[in-house]
Amino acid sequence: MDIILPQNISAIISIINSNGHEAYLVGGCVRDIIMGREPEDWDIATSATTDIIKSIFNKTFDTGLKHGTVTVLYGDAKAEVTTYRKEAAYSDHRRPDFVIPTNSLTEDLSRRDFTINSMAYHPDQGLRDPFNGLEDIKNRIIRCVGDPFKRFSEDALRMLRAVRFSAQLGFDIEKNTLNAINEAAPTLAYVSMERIQTEINKILISPLPEKLALLWETRLSKTIFPEISQLDEDWCKYVRYFTRHKSRKNVLLTLLFITSFGDNAANCARVILRRLKYDNATIREVSRLIESINSWGTLSDRNLRKAVSEYGYEITEDTIAIIEVMKNPDETGDAGDNSKYLNLQNKVKPLKLAVSGLDLNKYLLINGSDINEMLTLLRLCVYEKPEINIPDVLLSIAQKIKDSNVKK
Repeated sequence: MDIILPQNISAIISIINSNGHEAYLVGGCVRDIIMGREPEDWDIATSATTDIIKSIFNKTFDTGLKHGTVTVLYGDAKAEVTTYRKEAAYSDHRRPDFVIPTNSLTEDLSRRDFTINSMAYHPDQGLRDPFNGLEDIKNRIIRCVGDPFKRFSEDALRMLRAVRFSAQLGFDIEKNTLNAINEAAPTLAYVSMERIQTEINKILISPLPEKLALLWETRLSKTIFPEISQLDEDWCKYVRYFTRHKSRKNVLLTLLFITSFGDNAANCARVILRRLKYDNATIREVSRLIESINSWGTLSDRNLRKAVSEYGYEITEDTIAIIEVMKNPDETGDAGDNSKYLNLQNKVKPLKLAVSGLDLNKYLLINGSDINEMLTLLRLCVYEKPEINIPDVLLSIAQKIKDSNVKK
C-alpha cells in the first residue's frame, strides 16, 4: 500500500531508524490516511526509550513519560512518540496501573482498542496489520482487538469511543463488540464526566449524530443520561436537518431535552449539563433556547420582535429552525442552510423600552415588585405596537394600568 506522508513526519521516523531503532506510524492517523481523511494527530511507536528520543531530537516535550511518551517537534511537524509497551492491570477501568516496555510492535498493537486503530505503517516496509484492521475498514466495521469485554474492562471509555467512531466514520459496531458494551456498560461510571462529555460532543458534531441512539441500545445511557429512559424516536428524525448548522451541538442538546422533558426541559437540561461538566456558556445557551421554544407562539412579527428583544438573533433563528423542523420532520433540506431562518437582522430589530424603572418611580410613584410587573406589561404592548415606544405614551399607558389596578 502506497501512502504519502508529510515530509517532516517521514523525517522523524527516518531519524529514529538511522539511530538504530524501529519506528512506525500507528493508530488513528494510519486509519485516517487509508480512508482518505486528514489526520488530526500523528502518533509514532518505537523501540527506542524516551531518553533516547529526547537525546536525538532538539525539541521535545515530556507529555507522558509515565506511559513512555514524548512529543517531538520537527520543522512544522508535531508527533507523539511512544516506546513499544504492554500494560499491566487496569484497576480503575481507565488507565493501566503501569506500563512495561516491550521489543515487539505486534505486542504493542495488541493492547489497542479497535482493529481499525491497530495498524502500523513504515514508509519503506509498508503496512503492518496483525489484527485485520484493513479488512474491517473495507467492511465498515468497528471491532475490538481480541476479547472485547477485556478491552472494555481495561478502559471503560473505549465503549463510548466505539459509539463515537460509529458516528464519525459511519461504521457499524460488530456484534460481539456491541454485546460486550452492553455487558460492561455499568463500568462507564469509573470514567470522569469531563471525558464522557468530550465524546458526547464529538458524536453530536459528527456526520451521523443520530448514532447517539446507541447509548440507549447499549445501556451506556444509564450512566450518561439516567433521567432519559428512552430516546424519543423523533429526535433521530430531527437531527438530520442540522448537519451543517452553525450551533449544532447546542441545538441537538436542546432537541434532546425538549423531546424528553417537554415543559420541564430547561430545568432538566441545567441539572444534566452541570453533571456532565458543561461550561456555563453552553448551559446558559441551551437553557435560553429551550425557554425561547417553550414560550414561542405563531410565526408573527410580534413574536419575532419579542424573541429578538429577549433572546437575541441567534437564539431566535435557532428557535424558528427547531420549531419548523419539529412541525415538518419529513421534509428534505438542511435547517442550517434555509434562508427562512437566517438574516433576521434585516427583518426585525430588538426593542429597548423607552422608559425605565426609575421613570416609573419618579413620575408615577410605582415602586417595589410593581415596577417589574409594569415593565413586563409595557414590553408586551411595545412588541405588539412598536410605534408606541415613546416615553410620554408609555407613561400614559402605565398610568391607566395603575389606575385600573387601584379601582380593582
